[in-house]
Amino acid sequence: MNKMYYKVLSIGVMLFTLWSCTGNNNDAYQQQVPVTQEQPVQAAPVDSTVAQAQPNATAPAATAQGLPDPITAFIKQNFPNATIAGVEPDQDHGGLEYDVYLNDGTELDFDANNQWETIECRAKAVPATFIPKAIATYVKGNYQLPIVKIHKEHFGYEIELNNGMELRFDHSGQFMGMDD
Repeated sequence: MNKMYYKVLSIGVMLFTLWSCTGNNNDAYQQQVPVTQEQPVQAAPVDSTVAQAQPNATAPAATAQGLPDPITAFIKQNFPNATIAGVEPDQDHGGLEYDVYLNDGTELDFDANNQWETIECRAKAVPATFIPKAIATYVKGNYQLPIVKIHKEHFGYEIELNNGMELRFDHSGQFMGMDD
């Protein structure tokens, strides 16, 4: 038994020696792996001329500074009682698009040509000036619910009623069906 004990012990010592010489122990490993510390994120300076977003609105990534003049003019003309709470520029579709958040909870999406694509009002109905007459007539006659979102699509328009129902219309305002 003593012989067996010494054999196992000597094998264990040799393995330990080989293992420690290869540098695979924890101290050596920790020295090889560079440790990086994350830098604290600094908040952007607050522009007192820009209203703060409402708590239920999505937090915007930028302020209204740098927003193209046609978009600014569009907002002043069509949403005169609201102020710009934030702007998110978007470079996804080959041109610079903008998501604009107003202080009343309205979100406006503009394409690369500074034309509106989506108008979503969380606290009120979409202004009637943006809804084609045929769509407004159809919704009033069949649902009698406010339209809270309108989105221009390749086939025409998609609207959302305040109960969450989504309806599709062609470019002439003819009802095409409900969206799933």
